[in-house]
Amino acid sequence: MDMKDPGLIYQPDKFRFALVSHAAEVVDIVRRYCRSDTEELYTTIVGLDDAVDTARALIQDGYDVILGHGGTGGMIARSIGQPVVNIPITMLDIANALLVAAKEGRNIAVTSFATGREGFDTIKTILKLNVRQIVFDSQRELEDGVKKAIRNGVDTIVGGGVSRKIAARLQARTVIIKPGRQTIQEALEQARALAAARRKEMEHHERLRTIFDIMDDGMIGVDASGNLTFFNHTAETLLDMALAPYIGRPVSQLAKPMGLTDTLASGTKKSDEIVRFNDKELVVTSLPIRTHNAVSGAVCQLKEGRKIRNIDRKLRERIHRQGFIAKHTMADIAAVSPGMQKLIGKARKFAQTEAAILIYGETGTGKEFLTHALHDASRRRKAPFVAVNCAALPETLLESELFGHEEGAFTGAKKGGKIGLFELANHGTIFLDEIGDISNSVQVRLLRVLENKEVMRVGGDRIVPVDVRVISSTHKDLTGEVRAGRFRKDLYYRLAVLRLGLPPLRRRWEDVPDLLAPLLRQYRKAPACLTPGMRERIKSHTWPGNIREFNSLMESYLILLGDRQNDEHLFAELFEEYQRTGRPDNPHAAAEGQIPPLLAGVPVVDGGAPTSLMARLEKHKLNIIRQTLDGCGHNKTLAAKKLGISTNTLWRALRKAERNPR
Repeated sequence: MDMKDPGLIYQPDKFRFALVSHAAEVVDIVRRYCRSDTEELYTTIVGLDDAVDTARALIQDGYDVILGHGGTGGMIARSIGQPVVNIPITMLDIANALLVAAKEGRNIAVTSFATGREGFDTIKTILKLNVRQIVFDSQRELEDGVKKAIRNGVDTIVGGGVSRKIAARLQARTVIIKPGRQTIQEALEQARALAAARRKEMEHHERLRTIFDIMDDGMIGVDASGNLTFFNHTAETLLDMALAPYIGRPVSQLAKPMGLTDTLASGTKKSDEIVRFNDKELVVTSLPIRTHNAVSGAVCQLKEGRKIRNIDRKLRERIHRQGFIAKHTMADIAAVSPGMQKLIGKARKFAQTEAAILIYGETGTGKEFLTHALHDASRRRKAPFVAVNCAALPETLLESELFGHEEGAFTGAKKGGKIGLFELANHGTIFLDEIGDISNSVQVRLLRVLENKEVMRVGGDRIVPVDVRVISSTHKDLTGEVRAGRFRKDLYYRLAVLRLGLPPLRRRWEDVPDLLAPLLRQYRKAPACLTPGMRERIKSHTWPGNIREFNSLMESYLILLGDRQNDEHLFAELFEEYQRTGRPDNPHAAAEGQIPPLLAGVPVVDGGAPTSLMARLEKHKLNIIRQTLDGCGHNKTLAAKKLGISTNTLWRALRKAERNPR
């Protein structure tokens, strides 16, 4: 019998109660005390055997609370638990029913669900009635108990609607136990409080579920026994399996491989574990859930390995866009002379390998230029190219730059730590310029990186695998450094698997026209700006600063030439200045005296104290460097990049200015 009111329209702001009852009389009384402004009540009358299934179905239909009464309510509450409120049968309710029954007969039986009623003997004594109890746990037990009581002379059954049906078939009288007003009102208040709490909990649950469902990561949760408590759609997609049927049940086939079993047992977090499941590579992090200092469950986060690799690739591409790229190619290298052609041939072959390369040669021969070209010609060309000048940084700073550091590793360490250049260069190339100048302790750490393909940040305890191709350069005789004990032999053989020696300018005169061509294009000059006499002067010089010195001299000449076709007197004056500052006993002076490309178009004005042409050029160069440094927040690497010069050149200019302040 369905007691649902016809035309009842569900209003979402009202609580939804469902009364699963055994008698129409109970339904009428409960409905009398319901408040139409706060709740709607759906009612249905069922037998004991149908009560639990009916209640479960109503919960699935979205009812907030199930109400029950007597044995029917007791059975539902015992089987389901929350969200069930049972309207209890009090001794007063029984006493009232017994007084009614006493008017019908003298031999009475009262039905009691699960256990006998406390205080029953007292009621019998007070009312002076011949009353017995029928205790039951199921409808079958109730039927057997009622039949036995009637055979033993009972003529009136006091109980619920189910008892009435059984007694009617056996032609016995019945009296329904009806709940009192106070009992019903207390039960309804309890139902309202439970409904409000459940709605709040469900709202919180749905909010979390929505958050989990929009996440790109899979989420799985289990309770302390390993039973599945929640999951999101992404987890089902990553695992290729439906998880809804496992809610409230153990999922051992998932809990163990995902690390949840170990996390429950150990109570510790497991991070970034790589798991193979259903032919998919997953990265799993599992974390215990603690309640009152005890592990009450665990949750795991699933990431698809392929997506992580894609993220890593995008990060590398971003690094590439930020400037960690090779700027020169093999085609950019002037190679007319036989020696350079032979070197370029070797370089192209070396670029296709993964072996470490050592480039050696005098200062200014173009070692970094060649390194850019090697990276561009390699299979790693789309990955980062990271260069570091080992001679320009103090030992402690060099370690931090190369390998990174954790927060608090040393005074002044960057908050949150810093990624090292080896990590930045992952899958690409790292260029270690002036490798011969690194200290012994840095040599030891670098050797470990080359041998194990992994780095540990300064102050850290976590190993980070790296896949990096190493190219290094030096103007020193490293074999001599090894013999002198200043450079580790094992590190030398790691760095110098392949070797390329760049010839000095004095051994490659055939390349001079190609070296000069970019400058002529930049300043829109014809080759005739150099007379035969000037060309002879060029060949007569030893060029201790090599290409760097040559470019510096020629750029100075072209800047000062102006609109004239050529000027032998100007060239001679400049040449004499360079010969004085770049004499063989001071092989680095010419390199220090180079003019950066940004001097193009800058007028040379007599500043007062400096009187020679070179002094005036040096003053302008230093002013430009200092202004650029100020604009870059004194970031020397960025300033050198903006000036179009190497970091080495920038450092030399600054050191020279410190030694010779004006």
